[in-house]
Amino acid sequence: MSPEKVVILYAPCGAGHKMAAQALAEYFSRQAGTTVAMKDILDFAPSWYRFIYRDGYYLLIKKFPQLWSLLYQGTEHNYKNNILIRLARRIENSFFGPFYRYLELTKPTVLMTTHFLPISVLKNKKRDFKFGVVITDYYPHSLWVSSQVDEYFVASGQVKQVLLQKGIQEGNITITGIPVKPINKTAGRQAGLFTVLILSGAGGVGDLSAIIKGLEIFAGKIQVIVNTGLNQKLQAKLTAEAKKSALTIQVIGFTDKIYEYYSVSDVVVTKPGGLTVTECLTFGLPLLMINAIPGQEEENAKFVETNKAGIMVKDMRQIPEIIGSWLAEPALLAAMRQQAQAAVPHDSSERIYQKLIP
Repeated sequence: MSPEKVVILYAPCGAGHKMAAQALAEYFSRQAGTTVAMKDILDFAPSWYRFIYRDGYYLLIKKFPQLWSLLYQGTEHNYKNNILIRLARRIENSFFGPFYRYLELTKPTVLMTTHFLPISVLKNKKRDFKFGVVITDYYPHSLWVSSQVDEYFVASGQVKQVLLQKGIQEGNITITGIPVKPINKTAGRQAGLFTVLILSGAGGVGDLSAIIKGLEIFAGKIQVIVNTGLNQKLQAKLTAEAKKSALTIQVIGFTDKIYEYYSVSDVVVTKPGGLTVTECLTFGLPLLMINAIPGQEEENAKFVETNKAGIMVKDMRQIPEIIGSWLAEPALLAAMRQQAQAAVPHDSSERIYQKLIP
């Protein structure tokens, strides 16, 4: 067998794309005869373009979510004729010259992406490598769709059906689930208090103080772990508030050991990002979903609710009521745990590897 040279691409627009790429890279690199390089596609672009593409995304979802929703829906339903997309694709070739030269020098046998930008960048480019795309949400926006992709790897049958409706051939779509890092299935929840894990996302957004305040009615019955991501101000604020609370509260910042917190939790309160949803479902953790980004995260939340593995919370005052019902009737939560684990395929990286490199 000839050696496989694999390049895995992502874009830093939401942490999930990079996390999925890392999961793939770690698995592929352990396989004999395979060399792996993981690259941020925006590192090949001019710095000003990287700033606009990445920081513009975060600005929109944090400050102007309704504008983001309009862009999402506009490009979804009028994709082929959208003026902004046509203009961007016309000028992108001049931005990514270093990327094209990198491919010429590297000569990969397999190129994969966990973000849709490389699909556009490679449009109409001659290539002699196999091109695989991992869709990291539970709905495939039209930006992911291209007849030039050799293999699509998707989270669910629903994603596959939408791709079929958008013209992708069935033989080019495989349901593998979204790649996550290996999970220690022997880890169990610690005996003791019912544990609520609250995740704010990497940026640390949302009114977590109000959520925690609402849970104080369960003092002595539950404990709370709060992850504030990269938001140090929020971490300091919640740490100070925790000292005055009747609840048992642990406040943590960004961590690469989130699986350890999953393993001791009973339920997760979180934004429904694609990777976070996948991790929680794989662990069998029911979700209370908050602050969904219009578009992709709303679709992720719909998937979870359809599979009876969680609840989309519109009013934060619902959270104590829901948790109270689970405390009163543990069978409800137990059933939801089973639904969560059954909702997603497991061993996704292995499935993708076997399909791409038989």
